[in-house]
Amino acid sequence: MANLRADKKIGDAVENFNKQTRWGRINDAALLVQPDYRETFLTQHSRWGTDIQLADSEIVNIQIASDAKNASAFVSYSWYAINDMTLYETTLRQLWEAHNSSYVLSSETVVKGNPKLLAAQP
Repeated sequence: MANLRADKKIGDAVENFNKQTRWGRINDAALLVQPDYRETFLTQHSRWGTDIQLADSEIVNIQIASDAKNASAFVSYSWYAINDMTLYETTLRQLWEAHNSSYVLSSETVVKGNPKLLAAQP
């Protein structure tokens, strides 16, 4: 029963975080990011909503560790580069860690597609 509760908590955290980023609310999403990773997160997402426009996002899979202290979420993004209006696809692996009574994002890496989604401003 405890694992079902963890599944719901991580699912809710991943969904809420990705809704925030999908709609350009990066500062709100940053509240769901581990403090040690927050500056990196804000740098990697600084172009979202300006140079990069998200068209869609889909949570593909969430894998929770047996101890429910860590999880991985795979999220696929469709996005446009505003300067050329080219549609790109990128899949990110988000690592999540238990924190207090919820989960926080501890890192993101590109696992497939165009890596420029997480590129900082030049």
